[in-house]
Amino acid sequence: MQPKVLLLGNAGTHGNCAADATAGLLLDMDGVIVDSEPIHARAGVIALQRCQISLDLAPISLQFKGRTDQDMFEYLVEHLTDTPPVERSLLVQRLIEEKAKAFGELLGEVPLVPGVLEFLAASRRRFSALALTTSATRRDQEQIFQRFNLHRWFDAVVTAEDIRRAKPDPEPYLKTAAKVGLDPSRCLVVEDSTHGIRAAKGAGCLAVGLTTAFTAEELRRAGADAVVNSFAELAALLSLPV
Repeated sequence: MQPKVLLLGNAGTHGNCAADATAGLLLDMDGVIVDSEPIHARAGVIALQRCQISLDLAPISLQFKGRTDQDMFEYLVEHLTDTPPVERSLLVQRLIEEKAKAFGELLGEVPLVPGVLEFLAASRRRFSALALTTSATRRDQEQIFQRFNLHRWFDAVVTAEDIRRAKPDPEPYLKTAAKVGLDPSRCLVVEDSTHGIRAAKGAGCLAVGLTTAFTAEELRRAGADAVVNSFAELAALLSLPV
């Protein structure tokens, strides 16, 4: 299929980015497709409680938003607990497991981001490939996909288990672009985190920031080519009929 030309030239108050021949749409999951960040935060607190760790997780979660649970818990265990080095790996894995269990228990409270299904339907008609690039575990991703019947929209999925270097490293988006057979420069990324925007730009993609987790200014400073507050705004920016 021939690449579609997406004109992002005049984004008004959202910022400017050049016109580009773009064929692929790559989306993050948490904070982009589902409004799951509050549930992830609660699941993390439950995991700490179940592992008898007394810490305020909120500032740590903010620091690691857009990155993997592995990264967050490794930092937490190494720098904020007195766990002996020989026991750290086992504790990290237990924390990851307990958080995954808690997230599954709270899954029914996770809503879709407003307008995302309409946007995906319109994007399927415009883009040659749609893919997911998430720092979530495959188990979390599959639970979300099953709950909302999201498999039908995506040609490829990349999760935390598929990469060696998490966002903000460009590897996740480089791998996703490769999976759909596209050069990263022909891919448009939708992200809600500064780490995700940096990963997308590092891979050579166009990147739009969605203000569900960070402010417009924070996303612009991270390198976003445009910033929107909703999928309705993004659809209008891309001239997608929704």
